[in-house]
Amino acid sequence: PAGGRLAALLLAALAWVPGGAPACPALCTCYVSPPTVSCQANNFSSVPAGLPPGARRLFLQNNVIGALRAGTFGPSTVTLWLYSNNISSIQPGTFRHLPALEELDLGDNPHLRVLAPDTFHGLRRLQALHLYRCRLASLPSGIFRGLHSLQYLYLQENGLLYLQDDLFADLANLSHLFLHGNRVRALSEGVFRGLPSLDRLLLHANRLVAIHRRAFRGLARLTILYLFNNSLAALPGDPLAALPALQFLRLNANPWACDCRARPLWAWFRRTRVSSSPVPCASPPHRRGTDLRHLRPRDFDACPEEEEEDEEEDEEEGEEEDGGGGGGGGVAVMGTPGRALGRPGTLPAAPPSAFYRDGLPPHDLRGPQPRPPPPSRDSRGPPGDARCPQAPCAPMAAAAPCQPHVLLPLLGLLLPRL
Repeated sequence: PAGGRLAALLLAALAWVPGGAPACPALCTCYVSPPTVSCQANNFSSVPAGLPPGARRLFLQNNVIGALRAGTFGPSTVTLWLYSNNISSIQPGTFRHLPALEELDLGDNPHLRVLAPDTFHGLRRLQALHLYRCRLASLPSGIFRGLHSLQYLYLQENGLLYLQDDLFADLANLSHLFLHGNRVRALSEGVFRGLPSLDRLLLHANRLVAIHRRAFRGLARLTILYLFNNSLAALPGDPLAALPALQFLRLNANPWACDCRARPLWAWFRRTRVSSSPVPCASPPHRRGTDLRHLRPRDFDACPEEEEEDEEEDEEEGEEEDGGGGGGGGVAVMGTPGRALGRPGTLPAAPPSAFYRDGLPPHDLRGPQPRPPPPSRDSRGPPGDARCPQAPCAPMAAAAPCQPHVLLPLLGLLLPRL
């Protein structure tokens, strides 16, 4: 019995050494701990055949892969990098049987353009999804349905024209949402519904001209909001009042009208302590260049009295949202580290260093700095070995000429005695 167990272990080990079954795919490099297959930058036009079924990390970035087909990836896959390819189609069911998948990077695939509504269904453990620079003009309803563990969603630089209500309604644990560099013109009332854990929302470099006064309702944990480099002249209805935890705000590079329309935003700044960029006025001419935050009460003396909002209705809606678990539908909502807002959930928070690559240091949030660069793919791995990021790898096998196996003679001696 002991010899049988040893033989089984030796046979399993053969699957991860040159010449074993299955061998490491040609031109790829394999590692034993954690089981990793690295095939990036090899000009592959398709996913190489013979991927070891027990591989947990698959690195296929920087190739020319054109299509993804169902059954290609094994159920043990935890990390799957496919960024910077030529992917134009994803066969239905490609990701359906990947119950362990935690990170999926499809970014920088400019030929993708369209996604089916069920592309990501079944990825219940997915924590990070990268879809930046894929030329997605729209996202179908239900595309993120069931992704209850998702914490990081990268949708920047796609050319998105609009965001429909309830698009993110199932993402109760989402903490980082990147939507900058698109073409969105308006934010409706329910666009961010169901995001009680959201901490960072980047909407800069869009074409925003209007934000519904309740667009940010329910984002009680949001600490960072970027709205700079849009086409906003005013924020009617004081939408920022729904953000009690806000710490960093950038509103520069918008054509702010510093007339009566500016009073709600000006009044919000007077009663709120938040680190903000300058808010330079674009009009009227005599106030051009003045910071909206520094206007005086007498600048609004000639303005008509503002119509009072239906405060009772707002309070009732707030109570409904508080009692409804933030739209999580019974999903555990993880607590935000360092904050005491709400009851922390049961899911462990993913380390930000693992998925969050748009570093936003505090100094970049306080002034009119250039917008953050897109994620750098050159820094994802440790120096000297870009094939094995974020964790030390034990090199095990490469697609070089096979070495004589030291395990085969041992098996030859052991098996006759079993």
